[in-house]
Amino acid sequence: MPIYEYCCRACGHEFEELILPGTEPACPSCKSADLERLLSLPALKSQSTHEKAMRAAKKRDSAQGKERMHAQLQYEKSHDRHG
Repeated sequence: MPIYEYCCRACGHEFEELILPGTEPACPSCKSADLERLLSLPALKSQSTHEKAMRAAKKRDSAQGKERMHAQLQYEKSHDRHG
């Protein structure tokens, strides 16, 4: 059961549709069956997209680490035995 991308020729609405055997797609916006099937591009994974994802993950992990450190310091201050 493939998922196809369509553009409605009647209203211009673009959408994806799961096509079951024996079914005809229709535009969810205007219900027209005058559709153009679009070329779906596969998701690409390149060295540059991998590096960008890794930079974002490192930035996120660093921020989470700082938040955990701050929370730990706040906890220790509020539970200090000598204060």
